[in-house]
Amino acid sequence: MIREVKRDELSACAELIRKSFQTVADEFGFTEENAPRFTAFATTEERLKWHMDGEHRLMYLDEEEGRICGYYSLLLRDPGECELGSLSVLPEYRHRGIGGNLLLHAVKTAGEQGCTVMNLSIVEENTVLRSWYESYGAVHTGTEKFDFFPFTCGYMKIMLEETGNPNCRIVEGAERIDVDEVVRLLRTTYWAGKRSKGQIQKSMEHSACYGVYLEDEQKLAGFARVISDYATTWYLCDVIIDPAYQHRGLGKALVSHIASLPEYAGLRGFLFTRDAHGLYEKYGFETVNGRAMVKSPR
Repeated sequence: MIREVKRDELSACAELIRKSFQTVADEFGFTEENAPRFTAFATTEERLKWHMDGEHRLMYLDEEEGRICGYYSLLLRDPGECELGSLSVLPEYRHRGIGGNLLLHAVKTAGEQGCTVMNLSIVEENTVLRSWYESYGAVHTGTEKFDFFPFTCGYMKIMLEETGNPNCRIVEGAERIDVDEVVRLLRTTYWAGKRSKGQIQKSMEHSACYGVYLEDEQKLAGFARVISDYATTWYLCDVIIDPAYQHRGLGKALVSHIASLPEYAGLRGFLFTRDAHGLYEKYGFETVNGRAMVKSPR
């Protein structure tokens, strides 16, 4: 659940941010000695208090299973721009869609504040993170090198008017998605309309499953699953958005979330579609022979 940060939670948020960015520091060799201003080392409760009281940032956290596991802030700037800060997810809670949900929530919140541009910065050498943001519509705008950082700062922006409707959340795992709801959705498709509930349940148990929900509803609005050996190939299938919720950007949000997941990076992707080639081409899939589409490994 995403909600606003309370003052007495700033210490926990600071610890969360440090732990989240520490994995980046470990991967690229950043230390408190060679990069003291890096987020993993410079984030403190006092700094977050300044963000809240001095800069009046909008600050949100994600709470799962009674634990704070995700965070982001928005610094509003004039005219119509904002800055996304410290989007973080604890390492043990990654690959559940929490990061994507936080980003979509940030886009929605920024739009409600009248922003048309969201700016953000990354470690330029972190190409996986850059690709992830690009899958959500972010555009790379430039780089800058500072003497106090052993890395290059990369800058990106998201044009909020082009993001579609971000008012949704994505969950991962068959155990978190009601099989009856999936049956309901697949009954509307030309490829799975005659599958039995038993077949659908078994297919979910042996796949990585993803469900999309409108933020304010419990009804399943979309579904997809992936079959993969996690070494060479992943196969995207059963992608469906409830007809009542189509044309709201939910399909884009679902596919972009899946296509950006690190477990599929470097693997060749496959799918079959009769009429949705334009959607999948946005995420690197190329048509091979009519219905088949292939995404080359990065």
